[in-house]
Amino acid sequence: MTRSNPTVARIRLAALFREARERSGRSLDDLSRFLDVSAPQASRLDSGARGFRPGDIRRLAEWYGLDAAEAESFLVLAEESRRREWWQQVDLPDAYRLLIGMEQVAHSISEYHVNVVPGLLQTRDYAQVAASVGDSGVPVGQERINAAVDVRLRRQEILERPGAPRLTVVIDEAVLARGPRNTEIRLDQLKHLRESSLRANVTVQVIGFEYGLHTGASSNFILLGMGAELPDLFYTDGLGGGYASNDADVVESNRRVWGELRAKALDELTSRDRIDKYIRELT
Repeated sequence: MTRSNPTVARIRLAALFREARERSGRSLDDLSRFLDVSAPQASRLDSGARGFRPGDIRRLAEWYGLDAAEAESFLVLAEESRRREWWQQVDLPDAYRLLIGMEQVAHSISEYHVNVVPGLLQTRDYAQVAASVGDSGVPVGQERINAAVDVRLRRQEILERPGAPRLTVVIDEAVLARGPRNTEIRLDQLKHLRESSLRANVTVQVIGFEYGLHTGASSNFILLGMGAELPDLFYTDGLGGGYASNDADVVESNRRVWGELRAKALDELTSRDRIDKYIRELT
């Protein structure tokens, strides 16, 4: 049984309600009208991106014709979904909050980045610089930068605990070639990236400049493997903000892209040599 956390409880509750909705022959439009919410809101409830209001649980259980035992199990999940963990006590976008909650119980994390070191492998100083670069070019306040860095470093704790997920990272060589203007920060980050690649549960691969243009050359994303009990998750962010989906088609199409990227990347040893090349240049 997956260890419980409120994000997982919300996803499981949404999945059970979705099954009940489909069994009853009702559509998302029906759900929207019944709960008096917009169609996009109904869709987010159906996927687990947002949680149900407390008063809606019993109403929906009756509407879907659930028996007493089913209704009670839904109420238990609903109660668990309202418990607040650390990532729910910080002002974060919904998609990013969902990612963090699901990371806590993920079996595997596959991450591709074209321009920065993935957050799970950033040093504090590098994270400070990365967080200070606003998506819109507008300067980011120090308080917001500090909060973003704290969240990023808190996320990294999942790699240290027993039963840590398997982290596989593919980065473009541009991540190594371009970094903070402060040489010391950049060097420390490259050393940390290399040291991380030696850990038993971490794999780092580099797509070398010699490959040229390739699939995913202008994007970044994360795929969470959740095991049999929960749907896998796809997450990406950029100028338009974060986006997360556990839709099977979305996850599968991006898993194919992930496979292509890994095939184009240098193997682990050669990737480590490529990181060493940039370390030597800076020293």
